[in-house]
Parts: sequence; structure tokens; C-alpha cells
Amino acid sequence: MKYIEEIFDNINLEKFGRDGDSIYDPIRSFLLAATPEECVRQKTIVYLQRDLGIPINRIFVEESMAHTKKGARGRADIVVYRDDECTDVLMIIECKAPHINVLGDEVFKQACGYREILNADYIMLINGIEAIVYIYNEGGYFEVKDIPSFEELLKSKISIVETEEFEEFRYEELMSDEFQEAFAENGDISEYTPQYIKGFALNLINLIIYKEIKNSNLLEKIGVSEDCRVSMPHFGNSGGGNYQVWSHMFIAKDYLNRDQVLGISICATAHTENDPHWGNRTGTTQLNVSITNKESRHHSLQLNLDRACRYNPITNIVDITHNGSLTSGKGGAAKRGDVITYIKERAPELVYGDEIYLGRLNNSRLLEWKDSNVQSFIRNLLRYAVLRDGFRAEYKKPK
Repeated sequence: MKYIEEIFDNINLEKFGRDGDSIYDPIRSFLLAATPEECVRQKTIVYLQRDLGIPINRIFVEESMAHTKKGARGRADIVVYRDDECTDVLMIIECKAPHINVLGDEVFKQACGYREILNADYIMLINGIEAIVYIYNEGGYFEVKDIPSFEELLKSKISIVETEEFEEFRYEELMSDEFQEAFAENGDISEYTPQYIKGFALNLINLIIYKEIKNSNLLEKIGVSEDCRVSMPHFGNSGGGNYQVWSHMFIAKDYLNRDQVLGISICATAHTENDPHWGNRTGTTQLNVSITNKESRHHSLQLNLDRACRYNPITNIVDITHNGSLTSGKGGAAKRGDVITYIKERAPELVYGDEIYLGRLNNSRLLEWKDSNVQSFIRNLLRYAVLRDGFRAEYKKPK
């Protein structure tokens, strides 16, 4: 991984058009809309030539997979060839807008698919802030140190990043100011979240992302059929937000008893002041449950942990609740009472008074998958998210 933001900031693309909303593509020789992703691609073309020494005649843009494999779909953003005849592909490059994390699974899988078709040695993932190169060797992908020059790539004069064995976090570390500040800086939790909730949020992150479910018998107890482990999917929402964070993925049944993919993640929401779109918003720490099926990919539940957690600082016991608020795209906000009634009819154990009760966790120690309270909380969390989708389906039906 190499941080290239400063390099790309110093690459100036000339703007054209009446409103200066177009940029010139020197490979295809025409003007293109200056979208964030296209600007990254055009700056990457400059970077490849100027910094890596790649001749422009060996750089192709928007290479169709169908030209190589009949019926194949997709176009590679940039293809770099070894030879002047452009018959031997050296590297596939996928360019993304700056808000798309290059470590995301979808970006990686997309580049890998193109590499397989074109039989390239390398893939590069780049978003104008970070760039990462992988070499394909003996059926596997290995991260390359730094960003090698064209000559180094041709001669395979590269070094592989050594994987470090992960050391599990200790409880004292997760509760420390130092760790909480580091995770807040990385966007995992919000610096504006109350101090006692920060430690609990890190305990949850440690459970969901870093702790392995070693006993398959636990899957039934948390209401899932398969553990798909941790990945980084990308989600957007109707408000214009984007989410791409590490998530623990599971396969479970939806409200119609069909298999679907559920994910659990935790991240910070943006803190804004006088923003033209968002206005004034205090940053929070948010627990998300995503649902992916044939119809859509979305967050069914975005739980504000700052509000949802009732924390007893003496016992370190945390009760997690939700008020039942729900929006349904263009349908707007549903009545909370209707949501609560719907949930109560199908899962009465989730309703306590006029709110949803998700569970009670002990934050005086590390959260573990073998803990029955943890299992109950995760099961309730996923069940609630699935039922919220069921409500949305009913809510959209014509009256």
C-alpha cells in the first residue's frame, strides 16, 4: 500500500467545456465528464508515465473483456502491456473515486476477474489517495511493497509484503484513551461518542471483526446458517452517504424464509458544521446490519450506539435498545407505533414497552462468541433487521 494523495494533488488536469466540467483523455483522444472516478483515472495515466516510466503506447483504457473472451462482460479501467505489439498484458488497473476504499472486496474481485481473463501478472487498485499492487503467483495474490516502476515490474524485481500474525487485543487496551483515539482517527468510532460508549463500541468491534467463531454449533444460537467471515462490502443510502467498512458476513433466512447475506459492522458517522448538504450534525458511532439479496443491497438497521446504549458505569452492564424508527426510501418515515406493532406480532420477545429490546452485555470483560448473552444479542439484532425489511415490503404495498 502506498499513500499517493500528495502526488495526485500535484497533478493538474486541464478543464474544458463551457463550465469546465470536462477533461481530456490522451489515450482515447476525446473529452470526458470530470467525474471523481474519471479524474482519478486520468491522473493515474499521468502517474504511470511520469512516475513509473510506462510508455503511453502500452497503456490502454476501457479494455473490453469481450475482445479476449467471447461473452465476457466488463471493461478494465486501464490495461498495461509488456510489449509494443500490445499482446501480452502485464497489469490490470482498477480506478475508483476517492471515497471508495481500495481494500474493499468488490474492487479486488473485479480486478481479479479481469486479470483472469487477460492473464496479467499484476493488478493495481487506486483511488487517488491510496494505491496497492498485487502479484498473482501459483494460484494466489500477494501484496507488493510500494509501487514498482515499469522496469521493476517487467523484470519481477519486487518485494512481497510479509503478513504479520495478528495479536488479539487485551481488554485494557480497548478501554484505553490511546486505543480509542486511534480507532476514532481511523473512522471506526466517533470522537464525539461518550467515553464509556467508546470502550463498549471497541469491545463490539473486537468481537465482530477480530474474534473468530471457532465452534460451528454457535451459528444456530445466533440465528444464522453459515459464517462467511469478514469482508468489506460497499453500501450507499438514499441520503447520499457511503459506507465501506469491515463487516462480519453471515447467511441467514429473510422474512420469507429465503437465504440472504447479512452483515454486521460498526463505523463513525461524519461530524459536520454548516455543511451545504448535511448542515450541522454531531458525529456518532453507528452499528449497522446490512442485507444483500437478489433484489437489493442495503442497510436495514443503522443503530446509533450513542443513543441506543443504556450504560451503567458502576456495573459496566449495557442494555441495547432501539426506538423502532424506520424509513423506506421514497416512502419516507414510517410511524414508530406501526413498526413496533409489526415486530411484536412476529417476535414478541423483542418488544419491551414501546421500544425494541436487543439485549444486555457485560462490558467489564472481553465479549466472546461463547457467551450466551452475546449470542442472544446478535440473534436479536439480526432478527430485528430482517423483520424491518419485512415491514418495508408491507409498507410499500399499495393500500
